[in-house]
Amino acid sequence: MKNKSTFYIILIISLCLISCNSNKVLFSDNFEAYTTNKFTSNIWKVEGDVTVDTTKMFYGKQSIRFKSGEGYANRAFITLQNPILTNIEAFYGALKMYVKEASPDGIHWTMIQVAGKTPRGFYAEVRYGGQYDKRLMANYDTKGIKTDCWHHTVFKIPEKKWFSVQWYMNRKSNNMKLWIEGILVHELNANNLQKGCLNNENNQEWTFPKFELLTLGWVDYQTNGGEREVWIDDVKLSTTMIK
Repeated sequence: MKNKSTFYIILIISLCLISCNSNKVLFSDNFEAYTTNKFTSNIWKVEGDVTVDTTKMFYGKQSIRFKSGEGYANRAFITLQNPILTNIEAFYGALKMYVKEASPDGIHWTMIQVAGKTPRGFYAEVRYGGQYDKRLMANYDTKGIKTDCWHHTVFKIPEKKWFSVQWYMNRKSNNMKLWIEGILVHELNANNLQKGCLNNENNQEWTFPKFELLTLGWVDYQTNGGEREVWIDDVKLSTTMIK
């Protein structure tokens, strides 16, 4: 009887380890496996000047370098399309980032974006980036209807050093959060600090989409901002907060 009870305990622990681990970590990439200078992968779709870099790294020997130019045509992005993300209601993301110099005042930039179709039928993009005085900003834009909404923060993006970025997206509650170096610098549903929309075809609401695409990198939407150099390392996606 004792041996049988012990067996059940071991079985329960084993099942918990398998299920708990699979339910937490959705995706992880430290970019150590890529051997060519030009970043190519079956996992990531690449746009712009994206390379494997060995001059700056947070962990290991490699990171991914993005070099973007002026305007959307000169963006530098990697995009993950993962069925696991598409079928969940919320997730946490984390990465390490190095920004040589952020976009100048007045230039709107994006560094993190999720995109997909909303329950209302239109396509939406939910972003983190910035625009004024290098301060971070949440941005929401759509195709099929006109919105282009913003929610500013008072927190400036760090430059010339590695720093941690963590974000949270919830398409059921239409909420998003951003942490820099462990400090919560933004939550969409927390306050109305400099919040609004250029167009009002969704009643000022941020209707989140399914997470069909996750995009990381850098784009300046306007010209006259010069070039950007950005590095990322150690990307993780999880259903629980990443430590």
